Amino acid sequence: MSTGADGENGDGSGMDDAGWDPDALGVLLAPFTGTEVPAFLAEPLRAGLGGVILFGHNTPDAATCARLSRDLHAIEPDVLVAVDEEGGDVTRLQASTGSSLPTAWALGEIDDVGLTRRVSRALGDVLAACDVDLDLAPVLDVSTDPANPVIGTRAYADEPDLVTRHARAMAGGIRDAGVGVCGKHFPGHGATHVDSHTALPTITLGREQFEREHLEPWQLAPWMDAVMTAHLLVPALGEGPASIAPWAREVLDELCGEGGFHGLLITDALDMAAVADTYGYGEAAVRAVEAGAHLLCLGTSIRRDDAEMLREAHDALLAAVDSGRLPRQVLAQRAAEVRQRRGWLRDRRRGLPVPQLPESMEALGRVGAEAAARAVRGRNAEGVLTGGPVMIADARRRRDHASGTRRSLLAGVLAEQGIDAQEIHYPADITRPDASALILTRLPRADPEEQQQLAELLRLRPDAIVVHTGVPDAATPHSRYVLAHGAGRASMAAAAALLLGRTPSNGHYQGRPSR
Repeated sequence: MSTGADGENGDGSGMDDAGWDPDALGVLLAPFTGTEVPAFLAEPLRAGLGGVILFGHNTPDAATCARLSRDLHAIEPDVLVAVDEEGGDVTRLQASTGSSLPTAWALGEIDDVGLTRRVSRALGDVLAACDVDLDLAPVLDVSTDPANPVIGTRAYADEPDLVTRHARAMAGGIRDAGVGVCGKHFPGHGATHVDSHTALPTITLGREQFEREHLEPWQLAPWMDAVMTAHLLVPALGEGPASIAPWAREVLDELCGEGGFHGLLITDALDMAAVADTYGYGEAAVRAVEAGAHLLCLGTSIRRDDAEMLREAHDALLAAVDSGRLPRQVLAQRAAEVRQRRGWLRDRRRGLPVPQLPESMEALGRVGAEAAARAVRGRNAEGVLTGGPVMIADARRRRDHASGTRRSLLAGVLAEQGIDAQEIHYPADITRPDASALILTRLPRADPEEQQQLAELLRLRPDAIVVHTGVPDAATPHSRYVLAHGAGRASMAAAAALLLGRTPSNGHYQGRPSR
């Protein structure tokens, strides 16, 4: 039986009566199911669990997130509570309504660093009011491939300098509120056209080109509290996926200069097919620690039992220690560094006033609406809706693994403005002669299914307005367009305002809009 480094139980081991080892627990970032802290989680929390990650099914709204975070901290005051709150298309705190913020790409489109800083400070205040310790943001990927199915508008731009400036502003604003930040997805996921939720991507660029196009934003790593590694292969940099291979830590240390990277190194979710299907869940956990990770993000419990996920990763690490493969002192040191660095985050918060959640949410909504309105672009679409019925067709895939199940928020925001807006489920319904027609798209140039659906809808209604929610270069040219730069609530509200003539268009789509 392995001996723990944090004291002994009566049997001479470091485990508690339930068999939990504090060193193995200390490097795990665990999920759970539901909007209440499950009974099984209390013992691991008290025994040394490194952290908990909250997903949209845990936090349909910010008030639920605040209650959950406080319940977790009541059980173990120093546990790290992390959330994947980017704003825009990836929101956890507003999972039930859609985000009050536009996407990172929308902020890059505006290119007003001061506005990005205000947006991020408003977001940071909401996170602080929710008692969240670490936000898994900003995104430092440079989205150079318009066919990228998982990054897209989550990135600030396809230019490294623009990404760097806005990521710095976003990180600074969130940290000003006392909340930690985690840059992702190292070394850069923007040049892939494969979603690592479903397969293992490979970036075949040469080292010089990859460094020039994708590594510049990672010069911000020394100012980040954490960095998340990606499940992707970059043969020019090293062998094996970045999240579970030593080369990623080596490259990151080189970028950070003398002393290397001093923050937390966190893996992307280990349940993702990119590593789980290739190496196995437990094996991926062991390799991640061998590669230098501090915290292993175990993933979401939507498809797996939460208690089993935690136990499987924990037991895989212990088995590696017992076999001699993973030195106990390495695991113990990594767990100690997690305790130290999460303590730094909690100490930072203690010196700041706690924002009130209702006021923080209102402020977030105001600055988010301003940003979304400034980002929206149109072509022959301003003021075209005059109050009659509107048929809305969705050509997009119904599920995106990063942001969850996609549903149209456009019908809802139009209805709030008194418009009879109806989502249709059969293409023929778009031909209703007394109704205007809107078609939502995201990746029609890259997704054959979406391209086919769009073509059929435009054949039936060539006068339809295409509301594109992805990056501009992923759109199919059409005579009537709205570029919303995202599918969240704020972006859809800005698109609706333009269509109703209540917000002037900020530019015209002509292949690629100017910034």
